[in-house]
Amino acid sequence: SSESCVQYPCVYTCNYRRREDTVRCIVANLTDDSNNELTDELMLSDPVLIEESDESDYEDAENWVPDPVDADPEKTSKSRKSSDIISLLVNIYGSKDLFVAEYQSLLADRLLMSLSYDIDKEMRNLELLKLRFGESSLQYCEVMLKDVADSRRINSLIHEQTKLDMNVSAVVLSDVFWPTLKDEKFKLPEQINSVLETYTEGFTGVKANRTLEWKAKLGVVKLTLELADRVVELSVSPAQAAVVMAFQDQSSWTVDALSREIQMTQSLLRKRLAFWVSHGVVQEKDTDTFIVVEEQQHDTTQIEHGYDDLDAEFSEGLVVDQRQEKLQVCWSFINGMLTNLGSLPLERIHSMLKMFAVQGPCGAGGDCSLQELKSFLDLKVKEEKLTLSGNVYRLVKT
Repeated sequence: SSESCVQYPCVYTCNYRRREDTVRCIVANLTDDSNNELTDELMLSDPVLIEESDESDYEDAENWVPDPVDADPEKTSKSRKSSDIISLLVNIYGSKDLFVAEYQSLLADRLLMSLSYDIDKEMRNLELLKLRFGESSLQYCEVMLKDVADSRRINSLIHEQTKLDMNVSAVVLSDVFWPTLKDEKFKLPEQINSVLETYTEGFTGVKANRTLEWKAKLGVVKLTLELADRVVELSVSPAQAAVVMAFQDQSSWTVDALSREIQMTQSLLRKRLAFWVSHGVVQEKDTDTFIVVEEQQHDTTQIEHGYDDLDAEFSEGLVVDQRQEKLQVCWSFINGMLTNLGSLPLERIHSMLKMFAVQGPCGAGGDCSLQELKSFLDLKVKEEKLTLSGNVYRLVKT
């Protein structure tokens, strides 16, 4: 005799729900090029529109009655919805809004790290996701892709009408529709600034009464470094380019002097100098003094590196973490605490934030965990706005 079987897959959720990157990993696997179960599920010919779990589904659990043994499992109540893997994952690990926000962040990273304006794959993914999450949920993502398509056309027009000393391509963003992007203030080399200014003038010619605001941290710079015995070709971030190009006019720099010259914090400067040391372009001659390595000891004529050189620089993504963004709103509150009290341990800052922030404009920050607050404060230490001694934070004296 035929029997009904349970249609629910066994899913282990306890540890994964606690991890911050679970939803991002699911969304990444859902939209990448590899053939896996999630991408196959996304491409089903008869997809299920995702709906949020309703608590009423479980209110009458005590009165639940199983289906008859001869019932068709494909036609039982809610069987189709409950057997849909993507719907299950959304309801187990978060909500529609959370998954859409994570996809928007992932899409921004992919579009900004791409060295072309090719969006065909992302357009296909977006159309498939619309069938699952609904068109209205993904309107911002649609605008993001339109920005890239429009940028291709605008870029071609600028190159036709404007003479540029370097080959520059730009993605023009509709700021309101993109997630908050990470930014870092530093001084770009004069030859790059000059080209960007010319490009901006060309943009104003194409789009009357509009101008561009450049994000210095974002982008890719293709460099060819001609040294005494070799040529080094690299694709690097603008910040990495700014550091090495400073050695064109001066072959030796101290960390302090170079930090002031390019207006970059010493902690980030050391990280970028370490990158160039690892590629044999500069070396630390004395403590905190770096020089160009014109000739290497071993015999080599050319070193080539691909786009993997950008991995370390952009490993944490280009989009501001939403939790960090909420905590940023509380920064003035934390700043005031440390101004008045001098120095505070992590636990005290956390307890005061939970006690007082909920009544103020940074109430969302009061919900942060101790580890999230520590990551945020450690970031402020890297930005040289705080100092850390033991477990105690204090403001940097200016």
